Amino acid sequence: MDFRQIRNLMKEFEDSKIHKLEINDKDFSIKLEKEDNKFFSTPSHSPIASFTDTTHVKEEGDKGTTEEHNTNYLVKAPLVGTFYQSPSPDSEPFVRVNQKVNKGDVLFIVEAMKVMNEITSPVNGTIMKINAKDTTMVEFDQVVLEIKE
Repeated sequence: MDFRQIRNLMKEFEDSKIHKLEINDKDFSIKLEKEDNKFFSTPSHSPIASFTDTTHVKEEGDKGTTEEHNTNYLVKAPLVGTFYQSPSPDSEPFVRVNQKVNKGDVLFIVEAMKVMNEITSPVNGTIMKINAKDTTMVEFDQVVLEIKE
């Protein structure tokens, strides 16, 4: 890894919400860490993809009104990396808002340490929201897409 790559990595790390990063590759090693009063931990292993089905909940306000919460499937980043909406810069995105998807369709790619990880749809449904911008860093467990069944 040359100095330019290290400097770019440090800039990306500084601008991200990541608190700790350690890279070991053959005879190169780098550890970056931000000081923070909050406790931060990472799981011992990362799943290939993480999905959460939020429950339909109603809360009563002071005046007896009800509020409905999001019932979409939340597709989360399974690891820290760079988010890509398409397989290459000159290709169309895998998905767009309001597009119908089937279980197993590729939704996006997360690149980590030069490995492209295709993230697939856990359900049949419609893309309701894309919460990440193309070529930006995503964190572990960050909600990237929302799918309505």
